[in-house]
Amino acid sequence: MRRVFNVIDRGIASRPTLAEMAPANHIETVQAAWAEALRCDFGRARDAMLCRLAETTQELALQYPNDAKVLLWNGIVLTGYAKSLGGLCSLHFQAQAKASLERAMALAPNDGAAYLYLGLLYDHAPAAPYGFGDETIARSLLEQGLKLTLNSAEQVRRA
Repeated sequence: MRRVFNVIDRGIASRPTLAEMAPANHIETVQAAWAEALRCDFGRARDAMLCRLAETTQELALQYPNDAKVLLWNGIVLTGYAKSLGGLCSLHFQAQAKASLERAMALAPNDGAAYLYLGLLYDHAPAAPYGFGDETIARSLLEQGLKLTLNSAEQVRRA
C-alpha cells in the first residue's frame, strides 16, 4: 500500500517523463516488423513473426508502462496475433490487447488511434460469456476515434 501512495505523491501516475518514454526507434522497429508480418504470405511464418513481435511489444509495455504509443502498438500487435491464432487460444491475447488499448486511451485521451483499434477489437471479439465483444460499444468507440482523428487532422491543416 505504501508503494501506491509513493506513486501518487510523486505524480508518476499523471504524466510520463522522458525517461519513461520509449525511444522513437523502438516504435519504428515495431511498425516495420508489423508491416513485414502483414506482407508475409506463409501462414506459419506470419504466425511466428507475430508471436515474436507480441513478445517484444509486451516486454516494451512492461518496460515503459506510461508510454501511450508503446501501449497502443502492444494492443495492435496482440490483436493481430489473436486474430491469427483464432479460436479459444485468442481470447487471452484479446483480453491483454483490450487492457493495453484502454491504458493507452487513458494516457492519451485525444489520440483517436487507440479508440479505433479498441472499437475494432470489440467488433471482432466474441460476445459474453466467452469474450467481451459488443457491437454497441464498438460503434461508439469507432465513432469517437474517427471524430478525434478527423479533429486532429483539421488542426494540422490549420497550423
